[in-house]
Amino acid sequence: MDYNTTQSLDPLEKIRDRALQLYWNEQYSDLYFPNTIVLAFYLIIGIPGNIIVILVYQFRLRKEKGGRYFITPLAYLDLLALIITASLNLTRNIRQVIFPSDASCKLLLYFSYVSTCSSLFLLNGIAVQRFQKICRPFGRQMNAFWKKVAICVCVLSSLLLYIPVLFYYGVIEIRNAKLGNITGYQCNKLPGTAAQMRGLSIFNGIGFFITICNVVVITVLYIIITVSIVKQVKKMNVIKVRPEQTSGPSSDATVLSNVTKSRTNNSQVAESSCTAAESSVNSMSQPGVEKQKTKQKTDSRTTAFRVSFMFMTISFVGFLAYLPSWTFILIETSNPLFWKNLPSTAFHVCLTLRRMYMFNHLANPFIYGVFDVAFRQEIKKLFCVK
Repeated sequence: MDYNTTQSLDPLEKIRDRALQLYWNEQYSDLYFPNTIVLAFYLIIGIPGNIIVILVYQFRLRKEKGGRYFITPLAYLDLLALIITASLNLTRNIRQVIFPSDASCKLLLYFSYVSTCSSLFLLNGIAVQRFQKICRPFGRQMNAFWKKVAICVCVLSSLLLYIPVLFYYGVIEIRNAKLGNITGYQCNKLPGTAAQMRGLSIFNGIGFFITICNVVVITVLYIIITVSIVKQVKKMNVIKVRPEQTSGPSSDATVLSNVTKSRTNNSQVAESSCTAAESSVNSMSQPGVEKQKTKQKTDSRTTAFRVSFMFMTISFVGFLAYLPSWTFILIETSNPLFWKNLPSTAFHVCLTLRRMYMFNHLANPFIYGVFDVAFRQEIKKLFCVK
């Protein structure tokens, strides 16, 4: 079915209706123009940022450890979510009442929900992995196989969870009485019976509840991780490398004196003295080896801690981005006239908050740059910055 033309048989009527339809759509385009600029800014920042993350972590830091395994799949999900959600929202802004087709509306909405939810679920899986790494270092860890399973579970769960979107949303007909009752076609929730509307409310409530549960689980896990890190840092500050009992100048002189005196003795005594001197030298060099090992362990722990704080920050930013979106989803579901009754300024503020979830998909590259020293170094090399 073509949503961009009316069913009038008169060609002149078709031209007139199409002109009025385009004029009506242009009014909406002007209204949504500030938000279109915001979405364009998201794309300009987010797409290159996530591509750089994928290139650096997948091809330049492949051998780096420290819990970075999930960064690449998270960047892929963020890139996909940003492209899909921007495509949906830009099409809504530019073609508000002449939306291309019912299929594009359903698919864009569906995959928008799936991609954003998969990203949130993956943050939950990352929190579990960091909990095992920091709080249960000697317990069972998530190996490469189970990390892949976790990613698949996150995506499959989202694909199944949001199947109802395909039935509750689509292109609907709307009319403008001020323009001669002209018909427009908008991507929105489909009209239905009272029971169907209750089903939609229940579906949105379940989505909001799952989001809150994810946030609560992530928050609790990272609180436990933070407490564990603080305790480990205190232990690292208290436990210092003890200087080994090394022989001083007088003992070294004694050893050398014994070796000199032993020349007059039999060969067995000489050999014994040389062995003693060698062991003394070895004992003198041992503290340096131990100090190096201790430094390596400290650096490894520090990297693990920084990665944990990095993912903690990503989860916190994700929570701040998702919360307004889900709040407005619940509001607009219970009050269909919510957006029509808002003043212009309030409309633009609320619309930006409604689509704040997109910010989560472009912020992560900057968070990596703040916390991951290796990532910053590779970025400098990539762009030839000293």
